Amino acid sequence: MTTQQNFIPTNDGIANWCRHYVANLLDTPIEKIDATTEFDRFGLDSAMAVAMILELEEHLGGEVSPSLLFEYTTIATLADHLAAKASAGEVAA
Repeated sequence: MTTQQNFIPTNDGIANWCRHYVANLLDTPIEKIDATTEFDRFGLDSAMAVAMILELEEHLGGEVSPSLLFEYTTIATLADHLAAKASAGEVAA
């Protein structure tokens, strides 16, 4: 999976990375990926969701629980949560 080279663990950086990831996965323009749309509306299955979490772990440098996609059901809410954790040092950036 091709991802952005300059990953920044801020809210915008994480949201942008997730939008690119989902757009690449679905082979659709990034403009069609709304950060406020729930993940299940994109048609992501559990294998796709786990793959996304594993990629996020690489970029954040720490463990990210796959269950977060069920707790934070949009790119925007997931990005808010992960950026807060990264800024608090709870997820390595």
